[in-house]
Formats: sequence, C-alpha cells, structure tokens
Amino acid sequence: MIIELVPIYAATDVWDKVQHQIEKTNDAVLNDEDVLGFLQSGQWRLWVAIENGIVVAAMTVEFFYYPRDKVCRVVTMGGERMKEWLTSDTIQKFEDWAKEEGCSYIDVFGRRGWKKVLPGYEEDCVLLRKAI
Repeated sequence: MIIELVPIYAATDVWDKVQHQIEKTNDAVLNDEDVLGFLQSGQWRLWVAIENGIVVAAMTVEFFYYPRDKVCRVVTMGGERMKEWLTSDTIQKFEDWAKEEGCSYIDVFGRRGWKKVLPGYEEDCVLLRKAI
C-alpha cells in the first residue's frame, strides 16, 4: 500500500478516484463538493492510500494559524481496511510532513473512535454544534 500526498495541481485529476471516500464524511456543514473547491484552490491538501491503482482511503487537511503556531488540521478521512493503511509508519510520515511544513500541532476533529487508532493523541475537547 502506498500513502502519498497528491500535488495541488493534480487534485482535480484524481477526484473521480477519491470522491467516494470523501463523500463518506459529508454532513450538514461540509460535503464533497465543498472539499473539491478547497482542494482546487490549494487551501486544502489531499493524501491518499493506494493499492494496485485503487484508492483505498483519502484524507484532506488544512493549515490553521494561531498567533504563535501553525497547525495541520485533518478535516476529512474516509476509507476501507484502516489497519492496513493507518499504521505507525503512515502516521510518522504524515507527522514528519507536517513538521516540514512548519506545523507545531496536528488537530484531528472526528468521531471519538479515532482516539483508539491514533496512539499518542489525547482527547482535548469535543466539538459540539447546534443548528439554529
């Protein structure tokens, strides 16, 4: 399995191969069309897990800036066969990339279950949202 960062200019070219993974994360405030727009603008970056030319998983990230820190924020993550692509080596590769990009932290907003598969990450808060 290959885990790779998709170059910004190629996000549109691979969209048909990743859209079904991104759609799994659609909700009331963000859907796959929104994600495509952010990828096309270069505001977000796309990571993929590929096996035999088939996208098994896709993840999108954005950079978020606090007064003293740059944060790599995982926005969407969807796929199959997680134990095969979300390994300690994969996590290290991603964390090294984020450091190279000047990030001090990685934020992952998602279901509480992600805590079980991301060793070393601690639950700091839960995002609550109310539609009004």
